[in-house]
Amino acid sequence: MKRTLTAIAATLFLAFGAQAATEGVEYQVLPESAQFNAPNQVVKIYSINCPFCYKYEKAGIPNDSILPAGSTLEQYHITTKPPFGAEKTTALAIAKVIKGDKVFKQLKDKYYDQYHVKKVKFTDADSTIDFSLDVLGMSRAEFDNNAQNADVQALITKWDQGVEVAKIQGIPAIT
Repeated sequence: MKRTLTAIAATLFLAFGAQAATEGVEYQVLPESAQFNAPNQVVKIYSINCPFCYKYEKAGIPNDSILPAGSTLEQYHITTKPPFGAEKTTALAIAKVIKGDKVFKQLKDKYYDQYHVKKVKFTDADSTIDFSLDVLGMSRAEFDNNAQNADVQALITKWDQGVEVAKIQGIPAIT
């Protein structure tokens, strides 16, 4: 795993003109954990609310084309990042688990557009969830039911554990 992350870090930073990437400075290797396992994965930890995360997303960094063979890119939304991080995380997890990667990307892009392009902020938890219902193609009752789905809950738990293990110091974080 260390070799994979080293190759990814070097690729990312060479793309930006850096000479070399240093473990602990430009990238980190996640420690082994009994609760969390992400072999051969590059993990992007982000928040819809973060302007830097939005800029990286627009630039397409990271993307599948720079990943070493045999590795995958996963994206973990931060539940605890206010405002309404838990609601956005739940909607994104529902999109990914119930509707698939295409709808997950559509919802993420719609959230980014609302927050960073249109500069419209959500006023409460309900408006945050209601915003996602059109993209998800479901009613509020279906959303609430899907939020309790075991696979959705497992994904949210995985994202939360990944954020905890990474002990990120800023976002977006690519670990």
